[in-house]
Amino acid sequence: MGRLIMLLIIAAAVQFAWKHYSPSHSNTEPSSEQISQLASSVKPGEVIMYSTTECGYCHQAKAWLNQNGFAFTECNMTIDQRCQQEFNAYGAIGTPFLIVRGQQMKDGFDSDEFLQKLAS
Repeated sequence: MGRLIMLLIIAAAVQFAWKHYSPSHSNTEPSSEQISQLASSVKPGEVIMYSTTECGYCHQAKAWLNQNGFAFTECNMTIDQRCQQEFNAYGAIGTPFLIVRGQQMKDGFDSDEFLQKLAS
């Protein structure tokens, strides 16, 4: 069991490094005006975040979304059993888990991936 956890941690670290430091990763950050324009285009119900009360990454994702003015619906699995059932039905494995205009985010919350899903 300990080896499996260690392998998962290493795999996550490699994926993070590849995603953020590979030559194909774009270093162009969207302007605050572009982010505001995207935020104003999001209607209630188009972004759903599955979370738990004790999830630190969920708190960070919510703070980023709120700070940038994005409408989103939080479905907290600690509080609502229906949220846990929906989360399981998606086959999700970690939180935060977001559905953005019907598209699942791949691995937790990544602001670049989130913005790309909204722009597409």
